[in-house]
Amino acid sequence: MSSGGFRHSPEDLKALMTDATVESLRTRFEGTDGLLRSLKTTSLKGLSSKDVPKHLEYYGRNKVEPRPPKSFCRLFFETFKDVTIIILLIASIVSIIVGSIPSLSEEEYGWIDGVAILVAVLIVALVSSINEFSKEKQFRKLNAIKNNKQIKVVRDGKETVVSIFDVVVGDIVVMELGDQIPADGVLVSCNDMKCDESGMTGESDEIKKDLAANPFVIGSCLVTHGSGRMVVAAVGKYSKHGDILATLQEEDEQTPLQEKLEVLAKYIGYAGIAAAILTFIVLVSRFFVDGRQSNSKNFTQWVGYMITSITIIVVAVPEGLPLAVTISLAFSMKKMMRDQCLVRKLHACETMGSVNNITSDKTGTLTLNRMTVVRMRIENSFYLRTSGKTSADDSECSPMPDAEAIADKKFSRGVAGIFALNSALNSTANLRVDESSKPPKGIKRGKAAVAEEDGSSSIEVIGNKTEGALLMLSRDMGFDYQEFREMLVIDGQAKGAIAHAFEFTSDRKRMSVVLDLEKFGKTSAAESLKGALDLIDDRRSYLVLSKGASEIMLERCRNILKTDGTVVPLTESMRSEYEKTIISYATKSLRTLCVAYRSVSKVDGDRKEGATMEDGTVENIHNYANADYIEKDLTLICLVGIMDPLRPGVTNAVERCKRAGITVRMVTGDNKITAVAIAKECGILPDDISDDIIDKYVTTGPEFRKLSDTELDEILDTLRVIARAAPKDKYRLVKRLKHYNHTVAATGDGSNDAPQLKAADVGLAMGIAGTEVAKEASDIIIMDDNFLSIVRAVEWGRAVLTNVRKFLQFQLTVNVAAVVVAFLGAAVLEESPLTALQMLYVNLLMDSLGALALATEDPAKNVLDYEPVHRAASLIAPGMLRNILIVAFYQIAVILLMIFGVVGDTLLMVPDSVKCIPMADGSCAYNEHGAKAYRYTCIYNFFIFAQLFNEISSRRINNELNVFSGLHKSPMFILIFLGTVGMQLIIMLAPGVRYIFHIFDCSENHQSYCGNSHDHGILWQSWAITLAFALFTVFVHLFGRLKKLKPEFKVSEKAAKRAMEKKNARAAKREKKADKEKRAGKAEAKKLLEPSGSD
Repeated sequence: MSSGGFRHSPEDLKALMTDATVESLRTRFEGTDGLLRSLKTTSLKGLSSKDVPKHLEYYGRNKVEPRPPKSFCRLFFETFKDVTIIILLIASIVSIIVGSIPSLSEEEYGWIDGVAILVAVLIVALVSSINEFSKEKQFRKLNAIKNNKQIKVVRDGKETVVSIFDVVVGDIVVMELGDQIPADGVLVSCNDMKCDESGMTGESDEIKKDLAANPFVIGSCLVTHGSGRMVVAAVGKYSKHGDILATLQEEDEQTPLQEKLEVLAKYIGYAGIAAAILTFIVLVSRFFVDGRQSNSKNFTQWVGYMITSITIIVVAVPEGLPLAVTISLAFSMKKMMRDQCLVRKLHACETMGSVNNITSDKTGTLTLNRMTVVRMRIENSFYLRTSGKTSADDSECSPMPDAEAIADKKFSRGVAGIFALNSALNSTANLRVDESSKPPKGIKRGKAAVAEEDGSSSIEVIGNKTEGALLMLSRDMGFDYQEFREMLVIDGQAKGAIAHAFEFTSDRKRMSVVLDLEKFGKTSAAESLKGALDLIDDRRSYLVLSKGASEIMLERCRNILKTDGTVVPLTESMRSEYEKTIISYATKSLRTLCVAYRSVSKVDGDRKEGATMEDGTVENIHNYANADYIEKDLTLICLVGIMDPLRPGVTNAVERCKRAGITVRMVTGDNKITAVAIAKECGILPDDISDDIIDKYVTTGPEFRKLSDTELDEILDTLRVIARAAPKDKYRLVKRLKHYNHTVAATGDGSNDAPQLKAADVGLAMGIAGTEVAKEASDIIIMDDNFLSIVRAVEWGRAVLTNVRKFLQFQLTVNVAAVVVAFLGAAVLEESPLTALQMLYVNLLMDSLGALALATEDPAKNVLDYEPVHRAASLIAPGMLRNILIVAFYQIAVILLMIFGVVGDTLLMVPDSVKCIPMADGSCAYNEHGAKAYRYTCIYNFFIFAQLFNEISSRRINNELNVFSGLHKSPMFILIFLGTVGMQLIIMLAPGVRYIFHIFDCSENHQSYCGNSHDHGILWQSWAITLAFALFTVFVHLFGRLKKLKPEFKVSEKAAKRAMEKKNARAAKREKKADKEKRAGKAEAKKLLEPSGSD
């Protein structure tokens, strides 16, 4: 492999990351700077886009290919491990041998039956293999999507987002709290960064990262605190994670539904085996009762008895049940992906169908997360971004300040500058604008980006949307946030002028940065902020820029900035006025934030509970800065009201959840007034809820935490909204709901949401706003962060169970009818009216094809019109049991009418040419053999078409009368139905095929039973009669459904408790498996970390 001009090979970099010592970095690579030079990258600008292909070619792709899937041939041969299939194969081979020996066979072509059965078994195995191969392919495709994460990198000097698979050696990766590290690398900058490396090193504590002492980061680990940037050093198979991944193989885990079906299939199989043994005993008994002797001629009969009995087992054992749930899960997962739901864990797909509680975030889930500052207050001045709809209260509002107003000196440039500086530096968001976007006056082309659409431009926020709204406003004011951030660069460090950063947490509800003014002022670009910097006491050394929840920030402010740039004390009356404004904004469903600042001397910044410092270096600021001390005595710049519109369709989706028996609860960080306004708007709370009962429906995080479990339980049923909530509040809510056997789906996006996502029955992480920590803890990722997608996931979850039940209803009807008919035929007639080959065909029809037809249907329109099915509920619903019994009884009754001589001949209009054998005296002898062959063909034709029409009726399992509803949306069902009809016509009409399937045929190769008949199969009158009886199956279903039954059997407390125990056991098993894989990973990591001995 060509070196591509690189000084170090992939193996060299792998050795560096394996050794992971500062000494090795210094001696082999001349430190971090030397590593950057050797990889032709810089910490500020990253790689050049034109160099990325070269890095990719030489250092490889950031992907470890999974182990190759099982080949189709292997899957095909694995189907023959089934005992019944093996016995049937042996029996068919024996039948071929016996049928080929004239001395043992009574028929000239006796071997054909054996060949036909052998071919049928091979077809069944082939279809099963195709289904298994398709499922494996589908799951691998979904896993590839699941593992594809978006990573923020710096290329060409700009931050951009790429797939984790497109990260290359030399990339500068931007890492924030909650991110997953995409590959092995070395830090080039960090801010109080800690990582969870337990899965790789076995160290359970968070590992603190430091540029001097521990700059090495490991791929797949998570950033649990702080932020930083790294240069990628090893990817794919050369990384530590890649090495371990190659040694591990994910095992399939059964879902609860699969476990239930396995138990049910076992008992059905036992019943089938009992029926088969009983049938064989009856046939053998009849053989000896009739006084026949065992000899070589009737040896064929004994083989036939055995084949018939084994075929009963094949028909009775529901191999299609596991196939149905697998197909349904695979189909649903694929469809859910199209509906923006990425299923990470298979069990979650079906568990969503049992959900009766959804705890949802507000921002981005119920709302669009398209933030815009629409209102602002600075001292006694009010500003409004008009949208065509205003109220009387807005008459005294001025237009939102923009670049033109500042240029015309209608708004203070200093006030605007300090706001813009706060928005730019106290933020991690970025704005991306397309080429057609035209920035406002005063902005350099290509430097800014913002999340709005004004007809001529399309602007997108990358990162936090609230911060993006503030950047948007500063952009409108004529400031370039990128220019401000470039002013932070000191000695090659992207944020060298930032002395310290206090990150936002759900507990603090605020965030700040401490700016070193001595370093910041050295940049020439600082001139553009002259007006803003004039507001700061230049005797001070640090500038604190803060923003956060309005009421919390207001408490920490001592002064207020006036519109002319002067600073005055914040009086109690003014504080009270601001509190009223906060309430006013909140009642308009606006999120409220306060933006503030403070200048601090080195002595102030270094002081912590009386501590003293020798100097005021940045390192000391990092060690001694105290958030509570620094973030006080602030000067309030402004109060802003941010609009985040409700998502279209959310109100209807919440209403549908209510109809479906699902309680929607909103847990948000917004204040109580804003939360209530949004909850009313989307239908979680009624519009007319009175103030005297609202405390039963709404609480705040601090109030929630004060409640004992007993007090919480008193309002649990009515509680709908928790405002100013912290992640621990979400976790407690989920645990209390589960304590009362509720099935809970919980949403989350932050790293601190991981516990509640794991605790919920289904954890739903947000795909856009969610951190990698949240995604790793989740079961399903909502790719568009949309509440409507969550409701759609519920629909698909219910569809999984419904589709499996449809197939179960269909299969059990066929099972009961076929087994009873085979047994009665053996007991009464000494033979089954359905041959072994015909029953194998029925098995193919109801197993593989039936599963494909019924398990791939979309959710019905009324899927959310009934209560969720309890996880302990029986697989067989009352309506299903009714449908199975009445339809099976009808089919058995019709077959019994057709099977016996006089009644059957008359009912089926058996022609005289078949019934009559002319005698010498002109009389007519009854041709029992011919009439029986004719009736058996009619029975077979009726039975097949009855199953086809029953398949249509099985599309609905409860009391629904319209079984054709939504049929046009099920192309797979229509295709299989028409294909099966076509196959049946071929079997009934094609001469050669008729012979193989024992279809009545007197047109050629005159059969011994034909008498004077020359008919080409059964007559059209018999066709019409069998089809009419088959079609009547639909009406039997219809008549049965006139008796309305409850959707589900009542679940006993014992059953519910047993289901909970099984669920906990499955969870424990998953934890055990995860621990086992972690231990395996640790062991492999230990090997990798051991010195090679070559140095």
